[in-house]
Amino acid sequence: MEVLVLGGDLRYLEVINSLSSKYNVDVIGYKNTFINDDVHNISIDNVNISKYDVIIFPINGVMDKNLINCRFNNNPIKLSEDLLVNSKENVLIFSGISTPNLNKMLEVSHRDCIYMMKDKNVIVENAIPTVEGIIADVILNTEHTVDKSNVLVFGYGNIGKVLVKYLDLLGANVTVAIIEENDKKVLDHIGFNNFYSNNISDLINSIGNVDVIINTVPSTVIDNSLIKYINKDAYVLDVASHPHGIDREVLDEFFIKNKLYLGIPGKVAPKTSGKILSKKINNVLGD
Repeated sequence: MEVLVLGGDLRYLEVINSLSSKYNVDVIGYKNTFINDDVHNISIDNVNISKYDVIIFPINGVMDKNLINCRFNNNPIKLSEDLLVNSKENVLIFSGISTPNLNKMLEVSHRDCIYMMKDKNVIVENAIPTVEGIIADVILNTEHTVDKSNVLVFGYGNIGKVLVKYLDLLGANVTVAIIEENDKKVLDHIGFNNFYSNNISDLINSIGNVDVIINTVPSTVIDNSLIKYINKDAYVLDVASHPHGIDREVLDEFFIKNKLYLGIPGKVAPKTSGKILSKKINNVLGD
């Protein structure tokens, strides 16, 4: 089987090593690193796209101007919009996420794509390195211990569930802002403070008395009219994908320390995250 890996970050070293033990692997965008003797480093200018059975795009897909992220290259690499037109009709295409530019390439070539970061197993397994990264960031960006800190977490999904558990084990006083009735039942049963995020009085009271706010919800959780009620000494960490949950420009206007932190597994645990992606790809290829 012939495999082409287009760009990528530290996570893809694990993916490439795994695939090259079984398949022929070509890589583009790895000019400044050596992976192993079985991996062939080639140029985008002379790639023969028609020979590949598997094509793997970076986790963040294809960016503006058809550029792909290349952690091990001096510069991003530009792809042609019709790159996939001459690929095999049954080619397996992988990407981390969907992007407009990648979608256009797929549309032009009439090809489909498997988005790894939408896979339930990948999401669940990535929750642990994500949460470890969140907690490490909180420790570095606050002037007090997690123990006995008042922490407000927005969302009780895959990340929220693990995050709340870890924070509690570290001794934090955790409150969870939710929208689902089932989440309230679970949190009440296990004894965690919680409230519905659309209850404005509860929301104002909570954000005025916390040391740390962590958002995991990719939609507005504190609108701009309510930001003024946030404790001015709090640290606000938004880890949700676009459109995120809290306007950072308004937080800056109120001099509230804040950060948008995305792609955490690839930054704090690339080997672990790479193994998770490798398992997903190998499972598909095995099927």
